[in-house]
Amino acid sequence: MGLGFEYSERLEGSFYWLDDPMCDHPMTLEVRARVDGLRRFAKTRIARVDGRIHAGSIATATGGAEVRGEVALKLLDEKRVPYDLWFEGDDRKTYRLRGQRDFYPHDAFDSLSMLPASIYDGEGLEVGRALLRSDARSELPRMLRSLRARVRLSSTGP
Repeated sequence: MGLGFEYSERLEGSFYWLDDPMCDHPMTLEVRARVDGLRRFAKTRIARVDGRIHAGSIATATGGAEVRGEVALKLLDEKRVPYDLWFEGDDRKTYRLRGQRDFYPHDAFDSLSMLPASIYDGEGLEVGRALLRSDARSELPRMLRSLRARVRLSSTGP
């Protein structure tokens, strides 16, 4: 049996293409992070992530695009929370969204409410940049309400 936890979060903001930096596009990221196994999490501090991304000019389909990846909850030891996510755009190409929240104790709420990120194409070239935010006053209580314990029952063979 493995114990874990999960939580949900929503970030909103905008992004721009590097070849057109004066044109901002809206972006919304809604994810659920899951940890299956506290022992493994204590070593890696990595949570699996799935959810939806809505991004003007790249993931505009109704409901947005499915996003998957991981977030490393390295807040206590490294004072950062890196995100590494993948999604398929409307053009059927794979994109990667990588960013990191940095924690500054003197500005705890604001520093954790911002996620600067880069968008990479399937070849690993940076093609865009994003700045996503959560409203700490409303999002933190919502995130805490979404926090759930997870129990994974292992099946044992003969």
